[in-house]
Amino acid sequence: MLNFQDSVEAMPMRTIRDYREHMHSKLVTQATHNPHLSMDCPERWITSHGFQLFLQFDSAVPLMDPLEPSRRDLITFREQILPPDLLSHAFFSLDNVEDWVMTGPFTTFTRLEMERSRYFPPTLSQQDPLFRPNSSMSTNTRSEAGSEVFSEDPPPLSDCSRPGSAMSIRSESSQASQLPLSASLLPDAAQSNGFNPIRPKLARMPRQPRKAQREERKGMIAISRELWVHELRTIKAIPDTWDVSRDDHRVAYLVDMSEALELLRDDKGIVQSIQAYIRKQDQDSWAGKGSGGSLKGDTDVLAFPGEPGKAVRCRCGQFGCGGMRKCEFLDPQLLENCERYEVDDTERQKLSALVLEANEHESETEWTVIARFFRYVKGLKCKAKVNGVSCSGTAVVVPYKTPIPGQNKYFIGCSAWSPQANEQQKHISDCLRPHINEDLFRYAMDHDGLLPNSPTTHNSCCFTAHPRFGLLNCAYSHMIEGQIKIGRMVPHKCPCEMLIFEPVNPAPALANKAIIFVRKPHSHPIYPRTKPSSADRQKLNAAIDAAGLGSVTTQKLLDASSTRDLYGGKRVSEESPAFADKRLVRDTIAKRRGEAYPHGMGWLGVVNRFTTIDQKKPPVERYIHSVISKNSRLVVMMHPMLAQRVHHMTAIMFDYAYKRIEGELNECDAAGFSNSLNTRILFGSVIGDGLDSASYKTMFSEFWDAVESCTGQTLKLAPFYPDAKLKVIVLDGDIAQALGLGMFLVNYNKPEISGIHTTDPAEIISYSLKMCSVHFQRHINELPKTIPLNIIALAKSILTAKTQEEIDHWNSVMSSQTVTELKNWYEHKLCNPLIFRAINQSLSKIPLGIWNTTPDSTNYVESAHATRNAETSIHLSPLRAIETAEERDNIRVRELLQIELEGVGPKRNNDIYNREKRGLQRRQWTLQKQAQRDADLNNYDNLRAEIELIGEQNQVSLDRERQIRTDIQRLQGELAIDKRRHELKQEIAQLREEAAAEAALRRNLRIQKEETDAKANALRATSLSGVRIQGCHKDSRPSNPDTAATDRSGIDCEYLNHVSRLWHSS
Repeated sequence: MLNFQDSVEAMPMRTIRDYREHMHSKLVTQATHNPHLSMDCPERWITSHGFQLFLQFDSAVPLMDPLEPSRRDLITFREQILPPDLLSHAFFSLDNVEDWVMTGPFTTFTRLEMERSRYFPPTLSQQDPLFRPNSSMSTNTRSEAGSEVFSEDPPPLSDCSRPGSAMSIRSESSQASQLPLSASLLPDAAQSNGFNPIRPKLARMPRQPRKAQREERKGMIAISRELWVHELRTIKAIPDTWDVSRDDHRVAYLVDMSEALELLRDDKGIVQSIQAYIRKQDQDSWAGKGSGGSLKGDTDVLAFPGEPGKAVRCRCGQFGCGGMRKCEFLDPQLLENCERYEVDDTERQKLSALVLEANEHESETEWTVIARFFRYVKGLKCKAKVNGVSCSGTAVVVPYKTPIPGQNKYFIGCSAWSPQANEQQKHISDCLRPHINEDLFRYAMDHDGLLPNSPTTHNSCCFTAHPRFGLLNCAYSHMIEGQIKIGRMVPHKCPCEMLIFEPVNPAPALANKAIIFVRKPHSHPIYPRTKPSSADRQKLNAAIDAAGLGSVTTQKLLDASSTRDLYGGKRVSEESPAFADKRLVRDTIAKRRGEAYPHGMGWLGVVNRFTTIDQKKPPVERYIHSVISKNSRLVVMMHPMLAQRVHHMTAIMFDYAYKRIEGELNECDAAGFSNSLNTRILFGSVIGDGLDSASYKTMFSEFWDAVESCTGQTLKLAPFYPDAKLKVIVLDGDIAQALGLGMFLVNYNKPEISGIHTTDPAEIISYSLKMCSVHFQRHINELPKTIPLNIIALAKSILTAKTQEEIDHWNSVMSSQTVTELKNWYEHKLCNPLIFRAINQSLSKIPLGIWNTTPDSTNYVESAHATRNAETSIHLSPLRAIETAEERDNIRVRELLQIELEGVGPKRNNDIYNREKRGLQRRQWTLQKQAQRDADLNNYDNLRAEIELIGEQNQVSLDRERQIRTDIQRLQGELAIDKRRHELKQEIAQLREEAAAEAALRRNLRIQKEETDAKANALRATSLSGVRIQGCHKDSRPSNPDTAATDRSGIDCEYLNHVSRLWHSS
């Protein structure tokens, strides 16, 4: 028969390693640890009794805490797993039980000891321990594998280099829970005569509960071996606050989330466990130890439906309530004797009422103002670094060297500041707040918060907070015995516990199910609903998606009509109280935006989208076709379906819009009018910041390349391709843009096809460029108003000049002008002759038929700007501008397809005749409206002038009456000296008549002023409503240089003289 030492030497290395990992702590596997259980000498630390425990381990038995058994059991266990020379080692003392006792083998040891105590009398049990030397014993276990008990004593330590005989070990799991020895290694195996010491034939004798316990459990439901409840309720929704089970009626909850699986998904769409879901959305704070809240491993649960009497292996999570954080000065009566079983809002409302009172008290007295600032200053940390070492100074009150009268005498400084410190060190420096009593505050800082003649009240508090907020200090000011105190937040412990039993590797019928049991009442009121549930978060995310993640803000989201529709007309906070805190809404938006746009919404975000999304698509599916960052930034975006329409256009207009994108980037739109569909089409846009001709050349080149990549065809432009449908390009008049187009056309031109051999950009554009006549005339209209109308009309006549004589006359008159602005305008045109070739047909190389049948303005693309701005808003980030344009282009593609299929467009009678007719009508209506507006403005100006004259006449009348009163007093003085002078009496009477006439005149003037005011106000309220009067209406130009019919104010002087005569005649 082999001895155990020979068996150890013959063991496979894998078995020895599994034994060491199962029976001993990881600490002893480290080479630097004392002791170190080396793989070189396993016979020195593997014992036969320990190996028996290794073989007898049953993973189905719940693990137990090694601190629960008695000291005698631990000593016996230590004697079984350690050789004699290690029993006295300090590491394996009972003081270090947590370090060296492994729960698996100790649970096996305890189980076997308990089973043995049921089969043998206590006296025998006391005299003969479980593993007595020189004896053998067999036990019946739950595992299918057998076991062997060796009769030899543990071998003494010997030389580890001695070879041994072969040994066969069968391993069924990495944990070696069922590892029987080979039958050839069992003692006297050949003479066993059928007796198998591995599988003894002892009957299983389960322990019966005591009678009282059986009576108590009668009619109850067994959740596990030790947990019995009176009722098991099935719920399909998890509450945000759980009721606590009472001892006289224990209630457990069977949670079935199989029909609400979407609620279990986290922000990344992964289905989380019910444990994680509860802890994430529960308003109380639950904390557990170990994996899944348990240090004891898995357990068997008997109460799952569909499995009557059958144990379901579950992960048992045991969580304790985190209680709450409270101010150290909290009134003890507020939480005294608090026991919360059911969800009751009464106590929380009482606390809320006290908080409202505290808020009001905090702002009522002078000492609370000082106390708040005192707390702020005490919390300041100096961020300065001196020679690489952080400053240890604290905030102090420092007087100014030369205080300014009427301003603060002190400021907040650093106690470690020195005159040698520089500004870069950033020592504490702050000013005192307004309404702070400086002397009282300095006294408080110098005396550690003590205030003279301060109240001693307010020594209790009502402030509490959820543990997840992590608050360190109370939000309120405290005055304790005349001294300002900063209330520290201390924990308020809660005994409540929650048990969560969730199946391990569940069958489909048990998936997303768990049993919840909550025991021991809470010692605090319920919390306000500051934590949004999963349903709340999912609904808010849906609202964010509906409002548009790219540009939505917190207030826009809360006010959006889509949000009101989603919440049934309610405010978001009415249905989800946690979102009354707008910061949660803002953080949710920021988190979603950070996930969707990791590089932001600016230029880097555009580049990231192109490289990660658009560039990986085929060209016919892209929206962004190119991104350039070399010399200037440029992005070309175009919907492939809209690009197909470009080949059917006779003219394309390019024009920049400066409002839709914020920052330095601007957007240039390309649009045209489809004669077949009778609608304007915006084909694409180019976003960039380059304003020189080289940047414009790149823009046109990239636009042409994008059309070709989308459609597979080169965009042909006449006359460079004789069969081209596209005849002209219309620009707004920018010289750099026109030269950029010319530089592109030089490369675009193929002389062998077009017959055009010039390489001058300024000349080659004359074959296909037209400039906007509206922009050209607008710049002329903006010239000074002193220039006569006939000169303005002559300047515009270059648009229609047909003969050389007309052009020579135009040059002759323009060159003789002396007004500086007009001279500069004319010289600019002479320096850029390409303008004349782009606005005058007789100077252009575009054929007359093409010139007359193509647009001479950029109105189509100008109106596209306004439509796009109304559809997508303005001042958008670059990436958001691209996304909104893509959304609108997708809609536009569907609209065009509907026009083709259904034959119904967005505008009725939009053919070319009706468009021209409506254009003429609009022009006529605009002229009439302008004429009426100018007439009303002139009328209003005349009325205001009349009112001013009435005021002047009134003042003249007052001055005249004062003079008359003075003459009367003088004559009365003379008459008093000589009363016989009757002529003085007549003069006085005549002067009194004149004074009465002046008073009557002023009464008439007052009536006239009221009537004139009424007329002016009526004009202001009706036809001139919303019109800026001062300096905004168009001043009339003189018809010729000699015209001077009006004065400086533009008011007809003859009319004013007429009004004056009327006043005098009255």
